[in-house]
Amino acid sequence: MPRRYHEKLKKLHAFTNFVLIDPEMTKASHQHSGNEHGNCGFRMFNMDNVEFPILVSVPHAGREYPDTVHEYLRIAPRDLIRLEDRYADRLVQPLIAQGIPTIIATRARAWIDLNRSVDELDPEMVLGQGGSRATSASAKMRGGLGLIPRRLIQCGDIWKRPFSAEDIQGRIDAQHDPYHRTIATYLGELREKFGSALLIDVHSMPPLASIAGVQPNIVVGDRFGQSAGSIFAEILMERLKQAGVTAALNHPYPGDYILRRHGNVRNNIHAIQIEVDRSLYLDSDLLEPASQLGSTASLLSGLIWSLIEVIGGTSLPMAAE
Repeated sequence: MPRRYHEKLKKLHAFTNFVLIDPEMTKASHQHSGNEHGNCGFRMFNMDNVEFPILVSVPHAGREYPDTVHEYLRIAPRDLIRLEDRYADRLVQPLIAQGIPTIIATRARAWIDLNRSVDELDPEMVLGQGGSRATSASAKMRGGLGLIPRRLIQCGDIWKRPFSAEDIQGRIDAQHDPYHRTIATYLGELREKFGSALLIDVHSMPPLASIAGVQPNIVVGDRFGQSAGSIFAEILMERLKQAGVTAALNHPYPGDYILRRHGNVRNNIHAIQIEVDRSLYLDSDLLEPASQLGSTASLLSGLIWSLIEVIGGTSLPMAAE
């Protein structure tokens, strides 16, 4: 393994008991450490001085709601929190502090879902297109969670009326396309420089129901080996077992559009999704950060550093079976 990886891995131990600073200081660190990409609704961190072939993405933690959201909203604003990966951006603070390249959406998922293809636009969301067929009628789109979320369970329709086609296209052009172009370009540069690249897509999930008496707290997704070499999921599952954390692989969250679009195992570009149970870092109402946020962020940091060690010093398979 190259010496630079050994030196960086030593720093992991300094973060084993990482405790997050207060929210206001965390916000300030975002403002000073990251650069807003125009008005694209996301921020980038540590993407200039690249030391490792890795990029962390947090697409659903945005808490910025444009005025149009409130103008069109039929349900209570508080209900939109259910669409958020609430404070998942706080989980990657140790990684940002350690210099890991990271891209974080700041605009809310209710505005546009970065983990959906533009083909997953529900026609019911577009003025004048009600009753038309979608280009890609995925199960999630049919369930109301397409490119522009339409429905929430127990709430019904989110919006008073559809949006204009121009409005939706503007969101795609201003946020969706730049987010994915940035990821694709960066992963390509990493692949060119290092010979391989790894995307870690970080999400959070509501507590899962127990299955056969087991309740997973973390779900690792690689689209059943389609988006990443199997070594990455194997290492994550083993590290979680060693840490005493109950985990599941690909069930019920194998990864969606971000992994489908950016994982290219044959070209040695790998993409893994990590879903974290919100009860591991939020209060009992799953609304605000709790005292265990620091330890959970440290756990996630350790998991990702274990993958950096692999991709930084191991010959990887070029294709999944």
